[in-house]
Amino acid sequence: MKIRQGLLAALAATVVAGCGGGDINLGVSTVDNSVDNSTTSIPDNSNNPCASYTPAGATTARRGNFDGRNCTYNSAFVSATNPLTVSLTIPFISGVHIFQGSLFVGTNVSSGAAPAGGTGPTLTIEAGNRLAFLNAADYLLINRGSQLLANGSPTAPIILTGFTDAVTGTAGPEDVSLWGGLVINGNGITNNCSDAERAANQCHVVSEGQPSNYGGNNNADNSGVLRYLIVKHAGFEVAPDDELNGITFNAVGSGTVVENVQVYSSFDDGMEFFGGAVNVSNAVLTYVRDDSLDFSDGYVGTIANALVIHSSRDGNRCIELDNIGAARSDLGQAFNLPPVTVATVRNMTCIVSNRDAGTHGNSEGVIVRQGGRLLLQDSLIYSGYASNRLANGPSNQCFRFQSTTGLVDAQAGLSRMNNTIVACESPVPGTFANADTFLVWVQGANPSPAGANYSFNTGNVVITDAANASVRLLTAGTFFTAPTLADAAGLAITPTPATRLIGAVRSTDDWTAPWAYGLRAGNRGQPLWFE
Repeated sequence: MKIRQGLLAALAATVVAGCGGGDINLGVSTVDNSVDNSTTSIPDNSNNPCASYTPAGATTARRGNFDGRNCTYNSAFVSATNPLTVSLTIPFISGVHIFQGSLFVGTNVSSGAAPAGGTGPTLTIEAGNRLAFLNAADYLLINRGSQLLANGSPTAPIILTGFTDAVTGTAGPEDVSLWGGLVINGNGITNNCSDAERAANQCHVVSEGQPSNYGGNNNADNSGVLRYLIVKHAGFEVAPDDELNGITFNAVGSGTVVENVQVYSSFDDGMEFFGGAVNVSNAVLTYVRDDSLDFSDGYVGTIANALVIHSSRDGNRCIELDNIGAARSDLGQAFNLPPVTVATVRNMTCIVSNRDAGTHGNSEGVIVRQGGRLLLQDSLIYSGYASNRLANGPSNQCFRFQSTTGLVDAQAGLSRMNNTIVACESPVPGTFANADTFLVWVQGANPSPAGANYSFNTGNVVITDAANASVRLLTAGTFFTAPTLADAAGLAITPTPATRLIGAVRSTDDWTAPWAYGLRAGNRGQPLWFE
C-alpha cells in the first residue's frame, strides 16, 4: 500500500500515538499524545529518552524529539543522504521510534577496498523496541563494514515496521509496502564478481533499492546479530521490477548471527540471499507475496528450521533457488558460473495455499533453476489444508527443477532430497533428458527406468492425495508436525532413524512462542486461514 508522504506527515502530527497493528502487548499502558515533527533536534536532558549521537568533529549531540511516548527522528538526524558515520544505540522505550527518512548506517564504498565487518559504525537496537518508518520508500540499510546488533528476546522481540502499523493502528493484517525493509551489505563472495575483481578489491555489486554496493572476498564476514527480530509489512517497489524484500542479505558472511527472525507480510521476497554464506536458524516467513526464501549468486549457507505459511490470497514459492538471475543469463552468462549457489535447507515446513495467479505467480513449493543446487532434508511440503479449504485448482507444483544445468547436477547428486515428505496434488512434475521422471529421482531409484542411480536420495515420501483424511502430517489446523505421521493409505511414515525430526516446529518444542507474530491468539491481526 503506497501512502503519500504529505498525508503521513499530517497523521504524525495529529493522531494518537498508541500501540497499533496488533503488535505484542508488553504490558505498558497507552498514553494519548500527538507526535510533533516540527523540531529538528532538542537539547539532551534527563526527560528525553530518545536516541542521540554526536557526529564526528561536532560538539553538539543530535537527538530525537520525544512527545511523552514516541521518539521521532527527521532527516537531520539520519537519512539516505545523511547516514550514520558513528555508532548509535536506540534505547528501549515503551512507545515507538519513528523515522521520517531512511536509516542508513555507514558509508557506502563503490571503488577500492571496502571496510571489513566491524570496522564501521554499529547500530544497536535494544530488545523490545519498535521502529516505524513513515514513508513507504524508506528502509534500513547496513553498509559494508558496519554492523546491526538487534538482539531481542522471546518476550521482547524487536519489530521493524511501517508507521500505520505501529503508530496509527490502521494497517490491515496483510498490508504490504508500508516501508522498504532491511538491507544488509556484506563482504562475502558473490559470483557477480570475478576472482580477479575480488583479488583487486574491486567487487562492488549494486544492490536493489537506492544504489549501494556489496561483495568482497570474505565469506566469514560479520555484519552483526539479528536475534528475535520481526520485519513486518515491507517490500516497497522503488522502481519497476526493483522491489525491496523483507530482509535482503547481500553477500553477508557466516560471522553474522541470524536466529529467530521473522518476515511477516512482505510484497516481494521474505528473505533473499545474493551470495555470501550467512546461516539462519529458526526462521518464520508468513504471508510473503513472492518467494519466502530466495537464493542466488553463489550463496553457500544453511537454513535450519524454517516455517513458511503462504497467505490464502497471495504468495509464490516457499523456495526459489538460482545460481544466477534471469537478467544475467539473458546476457549470456553461464548457469554454472562459480561459485555455484548451494543452499542447505533443513527442517522446513512449507504450507502452500494453492492460490493461482497471485501477485508474483501461483502458490507453490520449491523450484531449483538457473544452475542452482539445493540440499533439502527433513522437510515437509504440504497443500492438504488448501485443497480442503480453498476453491482453487490443484495444478500447483510442489517440487520441480528447471534449466539444463540444474537437471544434470540433480542427476549427479549435486542437488539432493532426504527424509522429506511432499504432499501435494501435483507433487513432483517433470522429467529428465533420459526420460526418468523427477518422481523417480525423489524416490531414490537404483536403477531407475533409464538405468540411472539416484540412491543419494533416501527416506522421501510423495503423497499425491494430500486432502485424503488418512494423511496425517500436521496436527489438524496447526503448523505443528504431527507426533505420528501417516500417508494416504493410513500407513505409518517412519523416518530413519525413528527419532529423526521432520518439519520445522513441534508442539512439544515450539520455538516460535511467544515472540513470532500472527501465529496465535493475542499476538496477531487475524487467525491463520487453515485453523
